Amino acid sequence: MSFATEMANAVRVDKAKLAPLLPEGYEPVPASALGLGSENDGVFVFVNVCNENFAIDGKVSQRTSLVNIPSILVREPADAAAAGLNIPGAFHIYPLDIHIDDRAYVDSLRSADMPVHFIPDITHDRRIDDAGVGDLTVRVPARKNPFSSLNEGLGFTSTGRVDVIVWYEGDKGTAALTFRFDVAQQGPARSQVFTKPGTELNRILGGGGLGPGPTDPKTGFESIRTPSLSFQYPQGGSGSLILIKKPCGYGPRCAEQ
Repeated sequence: MSFATEMANAVRVDKAKLAPLLPEGYEPVPASALGLGSENDGVFVFVNVCNENFAIDGKVSQRTSLVNIPSILVREPADAAAAGLNIPGAFHIYPLDIHIDDRAYVDSLRSADMPVHFIPDITHDRRIDDAGVGDLTVRVPARKNPFSSLNEGLGFTSTGRVDVIVWYEGDKGTAALTFRFDVAQQGPARSQVFTKPGTELNRILGGGGLGPGPTDPKTGFESIRTPSLSFQYPQGGSGSLILIKKPCGYGPRCAEQ
């Protein structure tokens, strides 16, 4: 992509809620490592990205693509070294879902069995200036786990490289969606994340973050308050989708696979 922005909501959640959502070989990063909680807490992350001129295999799919990934921040898995993805300082996340409004992008990720859903009505109302100050409203009308967030950027405080790796264990093997941004402006933000009562996301976030926020009077969605990180990638970035096929064992079913 030629330009991109991101808001990552980092919600403190009891590890006991996160562990059952992860397959073998993945472990939550303790919230204490980020100063967000104790060793018994993990971090649930809502990754909200807006890409401009996003191209897949050299072909621009659409001028702007919106991506939202409810996910768990995890330690670097064992497969990272073998795949050349043991990158110092990289963020590793494991998704609960992936929501994208770009059909070509969705089809690409489905080829690796990633849990991606085409949601054409995602909205990012971004009013954050070049200094990183301002507001962003996100709405994701996903059928199973709808959510929204109100975010206040407090200004960019540093510039550096950012690497993000999204892992997923599917029927075809281990998928790793990697992104590298050589120039990234980064700063703090504060947010309210709204989820629909009774949904899986609402259950996961209950009792987490910095505590409950107000209920949305229009939708009835409950909210929690949480710190966030705001990013801007002025030179864009690049990514790759890697599929690591695993040995299946023995027998006729394995031979068929």
